[in-house]
Amino acid sequence: MEKTPQYVKEVQELLAQLDNDCDKEDKQPFDSNTPEHEIDVYIEEFAEEDRITLIRKKPHEATRQELDESELSDLDTAPLTTKPAPQPASNAAIGVWFFGLFVILFCLMFQFSLLFNPYTVTVTLYTHSQRVSLQGTLQLGRVISPITLSQSQTVPTTGKGHQDAKQATGTVTFYNGLFTQQFIAQGTVYTGSDGVQIVTTQDATIPPGNPTTGYGTATFPAQAEQSGTSGNIMAGDINITINNGLLVRNNQFSGGQDERDFRTVTKNDITNAAAPLKATLDQSMQDTLTGQLKSGEALTSPTCTPTTTADHQAGQEATQVKVTVSETCSGIAYNTQELTSKVTQLLTTQAAKTLETGYSLLGYPQITATSATLSRQVTLSFKSVSTWVYALSRQEQQSIKKIIVGKNTDTALQLLSVLPGIERVSIKSSGFGDSSRIPKDISHINLALFYGL
Repeated sequence: MEKTPQYVKEVQELLAQLDNDCDKEDKQPFDSNTPEHEIDVYIEEFAEEDRITLIRKKPHEATRQELDESELSDLDTAPLTTKPAPQPASNAAIGVWFFGLFVILFCLMFQFSLLFNPYTVTVTLYTHSQRVSLQGTLQLGRVISPITLSQSQTVPTTGKGHQDAKQATGTVTFYNGLFTQQFIAQGTVYTGSDGVQIVTTQDATIPPGNPTTGYGTATFPAQAEQSGTSGNIMAGDINITINNGLLVRNNQFSGGQDERDFRTVTKNDITNAAAPLKATLDQSMQDTLTGQLKSGEALTSPTCTPTTTADHQAGQEATQVKVTVSETCSGIAYNTQELTSKVTQLLTTQAAKTLETGYSLLGYPQITATSATLSRQVTLSFKSVSTWVYALSRQEQQSIKKIIVGKNTDTALQLLSVLPGIERVSIKSSGFGDSSRIPKDISHINLALFYGL
């Protein structure tokens, strides 16, 4: 029996596989949209006319029975090579590919994050601080010549007064031309030419007249019968002949007043009017004295002598009162830079006696010139407060970093808390790294210094 060629077996296996595929697809509903598939079989060693092409238009149409027997016989006599159709990549392969790409990107991002956000720690040190106070005197300053300023204002009065009605009083003189003395009893009433009546207030005995010396005269007190200003009669208003030889004549009567209410000056009127004047004067005086300062000078609180006067005294009747306030002030000017320099020297000496080594002055001391006196020289009194902190030089800060580099965080806190001048310590980390340890790279350790009181 003749042996079947190898290529014929391969073609037969291919046809069998196609039959199986067709059987499976025949069991599925026909879909007119199913794409066509082409399978080309090439015999590479033969000429163009010996090329065998198998065309399968639709999966369910290609069966082994549909192949022509002549075509099979031709296949038996010619070698056959096939070109396999490309197979789509599986979902698992795609997933592996994307996972590998994700791992690569993640590693790159992590490297970049480490590059731009390295692991660092910030060590905050709160160092000790103390206050040093000092007060004293210095021979410092010059006198500004005294200056006088004054201001006035008129204000209405607020006091209230009441006047009761009052009888006018005066005297009457009796003229006796008789040779015997005459007697006028107390309470005798006389009426003047204007109708005002007066009354004598005591008994009167008038000596007799004398041809040589003339009338016997005597003057006695009297008052108006009615209260009021009407009793203020003029002299001679009463000029009466009592009987033949006896006359009575009045002198000027005064003091008679009507009942009325009126306004008076009070102490508060003067005080309240003087207060704003004094405030205005103080500001004007301060500006005037400041205008006398030289460059770099300051002024102590000026010494002033105020004076307040009014055109009416308290209790007097008036509807308004004019109040005038005057101030005479002198001041002491001093050079602020010179004062600061001298006080700072005194504070430094004081701090050296009371503080341990390692403390430095923080900023400038607060200095207040409290007063100044003048005898032969100007003596300036002052008080000052300064803050001294335990300072760490750059070299000391580098040494602190070297002490804790690479250490456990708790160990670092213990080491730092016992250093001289350190009151409190805190450590805060940032970036990617082991937060329980200090970085081994000293450049990744930052120090922040704060001073507490």
